[in-house]
Amino acid sequence: MPLSKKSPTEKATFVFKGTIKKLKSTTMKEAPVDANTAVVTVNQIVEAPPDLAGYGGQDITVRLSGTRKVSVGQQLIFNTVSWLYGESIAVRSLNEEPVQDSHSALLSTGGDPVERRLQRERQEHFDNADIVISGTVVAVRLPSSEAPAKKTTAAAGSPHRKPISEHDPNWHEAVVEVDDVLKGKHKKKQVIVRFPASTDVMWHDAPKFHTGQQGQFMLHKAKPEKRAAASKKGAAAEAGSGSEAETYEALDPLDFRPL
Repeated sequence: MPLSKKSPTEKATFVFKGTIKKLKSTTMKEAPVDANTAVVTVNQIVEAPPDLAGYGGQDITVRLSGTRKVSVGQQLIFNTVSWLYGESIAVRSLNEEPVQDSHSALLSTGGDPVERRLQRERQEHFDNADIVISGTVVAVRLPSSEAPAKKTTAAAGSPHRKPISEHDPNWHEAVVEVDDVLKGKHKKKQVIVRFPASTDVMWHDAPKFHTGQQGQFMLHKAKPEKRAAASKKGAAAEAGSGSEAETYEALDPLDFRPL
């Protein structure tokens, strides 16, 4: 897991042990030089996205957090996020920590830093989910509030019809038959999972469901306005459930793991 506490709004994606090589310096002309800019040698990568996993042993530019005094030759744990790309790379540090004995176990662990980061993110996602279930998508439908209007209404230009915005999510609902509840309390046989079917850049990475998909769903309850818009026709489709299924949403690529 990451080696530092992170702000609620930003999380480190590139964590490494490094040695400060130069202060007020940079490895690339695109990075502005000031008192918090440093050239750092990446000694060991702990966690990384795929595009930064190959920078072990290289010098990169780090914009320091400015929260501690540092010196040339000092080894630190850097918790960073991507910043600039060019002939080299520059990252922005959220926090730097002195290397301590408590870090030894993690630093001595082998394995792929990309996979290590993914495992940590999955665990955090699991911990933050309202429910986690395994199940099968048995139907995909439009919410009742977004179902196509009758031809006569459409021709008349119904005032109830929502205008389509540039980043319209094109909400759909997946009816998921529950096989097992892995986290949380859920006694019903089905759940409704709202997801954006749009491939717009804003929604491109969100899960797109189709009938027959099986896997693990890590879900958050839909916001009140989305729950209010959930299909009232769902109760009939949820055969044997005895009551209308609860509504959740899937917006993050980690919300669903295929079987």
